[in-house]
Amino acid sequence: MEVLDALDLSDVIFAGHSVAGMMGMLAAIEQPDRFASLIMVCPSPCYVDEPGYKGGFSRQDLDELLEVIDSNFLEWARDGSRAIMGNPDRPELGSDLGESFCRTDPSIAAHFPRVTFLSDHRSDLPKCETRTLVLQTMSDMVAPEEVGQYVAARMPNAQLHIMAATGHCPHMSAPAETIEAMRQFLDS
Repeated sequence: MEVLDALDLSDVIFAGHSVAGMMGMLAAIEQPDRFASLIMVCPSPCYVDEPGYKGGFSRQDLDELLEVIDSNFLEWARDGSRAIMGNPDRPELGSDLGESFCRTDPSIAAHFPRVTFLSDHRSDLPKCETRTLVLQTMSDMVAPEEVGQYVAARMPNAQLHIMAATGHCPHMSAPAETIEAMRQFLDS
């Protein structure tokens, strides 16, 4: 919001991946006149499974994951990134993602996963009236397909696009497909 305010921007097209999609949604709720469209790539309003909602992780699994991250972030970043990427036939993508995690400031890296994975913005979804594209991949261990369906169904002006891409990072694993889906949305 500070960037938009400083530059006095309006009619912004915001694209955000994963939790950044939720951040964009919250910003659009706060100042809807600034946003023309949102593009949310594999977003999740809540990562914890609950009765009637599949977020991707049981609370116990999430607690164990956060413990691993807290105890050895660099090891988790290198090993967990392969699973997050979800393209075992292209291990270099997981390695690239892991290396980007490892370049993160350790003080932020230690706090960010906890804030992200324990957030719950499901009640905010109906408040966002900005035109939105929800891009959802197949076999996303972080934000399963049901999450993308949930997000799109609860936002008043959202459409869901299920991609052929797999894993949580289609902007890295399938950039051409990601760009084409964005273009189609923006041209419509």
